[in-house]
Amino acid sequence: MFRDNHTIMIQAIFSLRKSLGEHLPIQNSLIAYDIILLLSIHNYAQGNITVKQLFNSLPHSATAVRYHYSRFIKDGWVETYMDTKDKRIKYVRPTYKLIETVNSHTRDAENLLIKKT
Repeated sequence: MFRDNHTIMIQAIFSLRKSLGEHLPIQNSLIAYDIILLLSIHNYAQGNITVKQLFNSLPHSATAVRYHYSRFIKDGWVETYMDTKDKRIKYVRPTYKLIETVNSHTRDAENLLIKKT
């Protein structure tokens, strides 16, 4: 049976989706996944993101984002810290635990997508 590049890529994407739940604490939620991706982008770009920016940057309801955000805080996946100059500003960042988990997932994603293409 002939497998074209589209079929191979779709299978790789499906495998990648399956691996999400194995590595990341998303509970099959794209909202949780979006939070992790946004925090990871800011972490690797060495940029700060405030709690307010996090909530405003995602195309989901504040209630849904708050649920996963609170769960991540409680379970030690993310942490907050105050701005050194303005105590009204609160930043959020992934913990070492989440960074290592994202790194593991990224390596798996790279292997899945490079092997399949």
